[in-house]
Amino acid sequence: MARIFAIDDVPKALKDSLVKALRAEDEAVLLPSADLDATSGKFENVVFRFDATTKEVPTTAFSPAWGAGVSAIKVNGPWVDKILANQEHRHKCLARLREVIESETADPDVVVGPHLDGDENDRDLCEWTAGFDSPACFVGLYSAEHSCAPEACMRGRDRCHSTSYLVVKAGAGQAACQFHSRFMTALKAGHALSEIFAEGGDATSLAAGLRRVTRAGSRNRSRILMLASEALGAPIIDSVPDQSSCGRYRAAVTAVDVAVNVLRKVDERKDAKMFQYSTGVDAAVSQGLLSMSNLSDGVVLFLSENGDVRQNLRNEAHASLPFSSPRIVSDRDLTAVVVKEYKAAAKNGNHANIDYAFIRDRFSWKNRIFAPTDADIEPLALWGSHDKECFFAKFARELGVSKCQVVRLRPMCVCVAGVESGKLRAALRSMKM
Repeated sequence: MARIFAIDDVPKALKDSLVKALRAEDEAVLLPSADLDATSGKFENVVFRFDATTKEVPTTAFSPAWGAGVSAIKVNGPWVDKILANQEHRHKCLARLREVIESETADPDVVVGPHLDGDENDRDLCEWTAGFDSPACFVGLYSAEHSCAPEACMRGRDRCHSTSYLVVKAGAGQAACQFHSRFMTALKAGHALSEIFAEGGDATSLAAGLRRVTRAGSRNRSRILMLASEALGAPIIDSVPDQSSCGRYRAAVTAVDVAVNVLRKVDERKDAKMFQYSTGVDAAVSQGLLSMSNLSDGVVLFLSENGDVRQNLRNEAHASLPFSSPRIVSDRDLTAVVVKEYKAAAKNGNHANIDYAFIRDRFSWKNRIFAPTDADIEPLALWGSHDKECFFAKFARELGVSKCQVVRLRPMCVCVAGVESGKLRAALRSMKM
C-alpha cells in the first residue's frame, strides 16, 4: 500500500482515490487545500514520489498543465501611480491589455507557447506566440501595502510601504500538450520512469522534452510580461535575449518565478531511483515563494525575514507549498448560477454580478465572440469558483514559512483569460432559451 501523509485534514474520498491510483512503492504528501478536481479528475496541492524502476506508473496523477506557474517583477514609477490613481487611464490600460495578449480561450486558431521539439542545444526550431493557454491565465498590475524597514539592517524602524508588481499566470502552451501526449503514450506502453527519461537520446527524446517543457512555461510568462509592460506604458523593464530562441525574442528578468506540475529526479545521478512530481509549488525549481488566493482577492507573496524574494524553503512536504486555494463549486454548477443571475438581471434591469463595479474597474477579459449581441460574461473565477487563501495562518510553522513576511498583492489592472468556449456557448444558449 502506498504511503500517504497529510498536513491537514483531507476528505476521505481524496485519500481513497490516492490509495487506488498509487503503487505500493509510491508516496504522496497532501498539502493544505489538497483536492481532487471533480471536473478534470486531477490532483491539486499534492506532492508525489514515484519509484523510478517500477512499471505501471499511475497516469491519473499527472496533469496536462505542464510548465504552469506564476512569474512577477517589481515595478514602480509615475506610470504605476497613474494607473492606480486615474480610473479613466486604468480602463484604457485594461483595453490595451485585452488587445495585445493572445489567448487560446478567445481564438481557436491561436496556438501559444514554444514547440516541444528543439535542436541538439534545446533551441527552438521555429517561431512561436506568447499568450494565455488556459482559462486560468491572467496578467496585470498588483499592489500591496506591507510593513518593513527602509533598509534590511534597520531594526525597529518598520513602517508601511507601498509596492507594486506585474504578475502573470500562464503555462507552456503547445509544448505542454505535446509532452503530455508523448508521456502518456510511454506510460501506457508500460515503461518505467527511468526508461522513459534515460539520457543519451536525440533532441526529440522525452528526456529533452522534459527539460524544454519545464522551461517553456517560464519563457512564455516572461514574454507576456514584456507585452503587458508595453501595454501599461512602462518606459523600460529589465530584459534579456531569450537564448532558447537564438535571441529572436526578449524576455523579462523576473524576480519571482514559481513552477507547478513539475517532474524531476530526486537524486540528479543517472541511477536515481525516485522521481518527484509536485502539483503545488516546488521550491527546488522555483525562484521565490508565492501562492494563489481567489482571483478577486489576489496573490500571496512570501518574502524572507530581510524582505528578500530569494530564500530556501525547508519543510516535511519535500520543500513544497500549496499553490491553488480550495475550489468551492464546480464549473458546471457555477455556470448554472451565472445563467440564472443573468436571466434575473434581464428582467429587473440590474447587473448580473453583485460585484459588477469592482470587477469592471479592475479586470478585463477575452471571451470568444459568437454573436455581437451576446452577453460579456465574466470569467467563472470572478463568480466565486475558489475560496480565499487560508492555509498560512494555521500551518505556517509546518510549511516552513512562519518567519516570512507575507505580502498580499491585490489586483489593480488585470487582464484574464475568458470563459472556456464550450462552457460559454452553453451558458449563452441557456440565456436565450
